[in-house]
Amino acid sequence: MRISADQEELCILEAIRTANAHREELAEALVDNSVLTIMAATARRDLTVREISTVTGIPLATCYKLVEKMGEIGLLAETGKVRTSTRGKASMFSSSMKNFSVDVSNGTLDVNISWKNGQTMNVVRDVCSTIVSGEIVSSVEAEGLTTR
Repeated sequence: MRISADQEELCILEAIRTANAHREELAEALVDNSVLTIMAATARRDLTVREISTVTGIPLATCYKLVEKMGEIGLLAETGKVRTSTRGKASMFSSSMKNFSVDVSNGTLDVNISWKNGQTMNVVRDVCSTIVSGEIVSSVEAEGLTTR
């Protein structure tokens, strides 16, 4: 059963609310190649997990696990059910994200996300403590790796 555009927008909005509650996990998930592949496959049209597996080449069992995780953190929205010839009904999924960009500098991972409904989110994650440049030189010298 296909859903209306208004109902799909509500599904996307609910996914965004979920993503907001899982901000830390978003940054990690968005650097996973399989997650990015699924996001790209579901960006233009709703797909079942079986269709996602076929389109992306990701094994079906892996696809089920990834789609479940992506739904839990708000990257995918379940947008309805469709009848299948083999198993009755299957859930349809759509990417809740329109696009995103990543900036890696000064020991932080800065992810800017634009959602399909026009909202934006910025997730900043500190991935390492700031290192003073003198510390890098001294550790290199300690290893005997300096060039003269």
